Amino acid sequence: MRHKPLIALTLLTGLTGCGLTSSQAVYEGIRAQEKANAVGTNAPPNQGLPRYDQYEKERSTRPEIR
Repeated sequence: MRHKPLIALTLLTGLTGCGLTSSQAVYEGIRAQEKANAVGTNAPPNQGLPRYDQYEKERSTRPEIR
């Protein structure tokens, strides 16, 4: 019974950490994974995803699809 507050605090702390993941971090993680997978293949350099800043710029100028 005395462990319930400690467990609740631990879960709450873990959930707040989930909010620290930004869309930029997710995008850069996917970009890094693609670069790692391309090592050793015949893929030309710089053919992967663009940097996040360029991606956001293109995304903001593109009309919204509904």
